[in-house]
Amino acid sequence: MESIYEYIRRTGTISIPLKKLLSWAETVPLKEILEAADTVKQKYAGTGVELCSILNARSGRCSEDCAFCAQSAWWNTHCAPKPLISFREALYEAQQCEAKGVHRFSLVTSGRCLSVEDTDHLCRVYEGLASKTSLRLCGSHGLITEKQARQLVSAGVSRYHCNLETGPNFFPSICSTHTIEDKLKTLSCARRAGLELCSGGIMGLGETLQDRLEMASLVAQAGAVSFPLNILTPIPGTPLQNCRIPQVHEILLSGALIRFLLPHVTLRYAGGRKALGVHVVEGLHGGINGLLTGDYLTTTGRSIEEDLKMITSAGFSARAHDITLPPNGLLQREELR
Repeated sequence: MESIYEYIRRTGTISIPLKKLLSWAETVPLKEILEAADTVKQKYAGTGVELCSILNARSGRCSEDCAFCAQSAWWNTHCAPKPLISFREALYEAQQCEAKGVHRFSLVTSGRCLSVEDTDHLCRVYEGLASKTSLRLCGSHGLITEKQARQLVSAGVSRYHCNLETGPNFFPSICSTHTIEDKLKTLSCARRAGLELCSGGIMGLGETLQDRLEMASLVAQAGAVSFPLNILTPIPGTPLQNCRIPQVHEILLSGALIRFLLPHVTLRYAGGRKALGVHVVEGLHGGINGLLTGDYLTTTGRSIEEDLKMITSAGFSARAHDITLPPNGLLQREELR
């Protein structure tokens, strides 16, 4: 049987077809896949680990029916609503993160989209954060227009986050109030406005490995420079409350295979990564080069201090990543030389 390295040497490229990746998942030992993914990561994305943190800037009462979400008004999850954040609160949290060594900081709001008033308020908050911290600022505010995206850029935001969540064939199974095309349109608007893109998905929704890889292919086509890989935390009261949490092997394998589709990006373990436990380090040696650190939106995470200690102990350095898109806005998979 031809090994991954033999395949790459023979073809001279890491532009690996989806069918081949799925075949490797069935026939190649996980250890070999992780090692090969790490080789790709080191060549195209470096060895540093980027840390980002998010802040719940408005929660609850969301009009969308995403089957996994504690904040949807469709489900009885007892999620306490929280109004739009004040600048003072956002600045305090941002400065705490910066002092502890975080590189990127994002405000996240519940809801399908932002009103004109919401956009204006958040832009004032971002302007203040940009003047008072040296953090790289990101935003996650649902479906936005190009005009709103340009306002965010003017306020100091450099990256916009909008997860595709899953592949196009499975997406209708988890949401009916918007489509994956709506999300792709938002990413396109953000990109045209000059924002970098952050987009990934969630494992454990009931999707297949093929769904995950098809999602990653769409993210690559959109030109994203950051891919958060979340693991479902089943929330009581949601339709997915009884879903099985993916096993360690499955999480490590999925992350490594996604690295082949997105060789240059910051591929980060995000929400729900406690399912990996100490095996997060295996992922860092198997294609992963970023972590969402601190608490998440409605669930707790791992402290920044713990993550920094883990990164250092594993032989890595914590540092921000600078990824430059070519003129066509897409990160191309290159030949190995």
